[in-house]
Amino acid sequence: MKITSENFDAYIHAYEEDELFYKDIYIHEKEEPETFADYLKTLNLSFIRKHRIFVPALQTEPWFPYMDEPLLFGNLPTNILIAKHFRYTPVFIHEHEFFEILCIYDGAADVEIQGIQHRLITGDLLMIPPKTKHSIGIFDDSVAFNILVRSSTFQSTFFPMIANNSVLSRFFSHVLFQKTEGNYLIFHTKEDIMIRHSLQEMYIENLDRQKYKNTYLNTMLIMLWLQLLRYHETDIESVLTKSYGSIPVTEVMNYLNSRYYSVTLSEAAAHFGFSTAHFCTLIKKSTGRTFLQIIKEIKLTQACRALRETSLSIADICELVGYANPEHFMRLFKNTYGMTPGQYRDQNN
Repeated sequence: MKITSENFDAYIHAYEEDELFYKDIYIHEKEEPETFADYLKTLNLSFIRKHRIFVPALQTEPWFPYMDEPLLFGNLPTNILIAKHFRYTPVFIHEHEFFEILCIYDGAADVEIQGIQHRLITGDLLMIPPKTKHSIGIFDDSVAFNILVRSSTFQSTFFPMIANNSVLSRFFSHVLFQKTEGNYLIFHTKEDIMIRHSLQEMYIENLDRQKYKNTYLNTMLIMLWLQLLRYHETDIESVLTKSYGSIPVTEVMNYLNSRYYSVTLSEAAAHFGFSTAHFCTLIKKSTGRTFLQIIKEIKLTQACRALRETSLSIADICELVGYANPEHFMRLFKNTYGMTPGQYRDQNN
């Protein structure tokens, strides 16, 4: 069945097989605790293993306390994945390498972030950056889904498109470029029809296999953020943990992202009114990386993007991102990603 805006509500509210499995376990443990141990012996262990079902009573080790990008995205040629949060999944504390946007589509969810309890309701969007401990609990017919975004490509793909000096640019600058953990941001959009429609369209696009799907999803996410900024910039809760340094990190990163091809350390330092040595120190203190490391990351991320999204030759991409020596570019790429640019393109096309 093709999912459209007309049948989306019915589709997203319908229980999936895994949800029904979780619900049955939850109800049995709650309503018949005296027979629960015997009930566990009747469960289909093959189904549990195949579907990666989390049954705490059968689990001897922590359940995915940390999820890295390869575990989730694998070799998928996309920056964004969208998935429903299965109702009745047991609550477990975890963190991950990628960004997560939890969208409460209908009803409510109980969320713990860095030890703080929140009750999220319809229209709430919770932005959870990497390395933020959290858990999510939904034990009724409420509906929520997750928009999961690669952290490794966030800087080049999304950050430059977010309005400078907005609440989002300050938030993402803080979590991307400063040495902090445990941040989060909640937008309370209530029942904003436009936001709800944007979420529907993103979910439907994620299900389809149409041409340019990945680029389309990137654009839709940027549009969602712009809608949140335009109409809900004051409807937020935010926690930003303490950081160190005294440079305008957002402005510096925007400057480097727009000039990475040829910018030098002395040019960047002069632009922001610092000596070269002092600018080096501030960059390292604020981001945990050196100037050259940042430029290399930007160049290689842009190269990955070109390999995935264009048919340019590797030599042309090398020149495009600012490397004069193709052999140097190839060596850096392989040392960073464990494969050649050609192999990366093959895996992501």
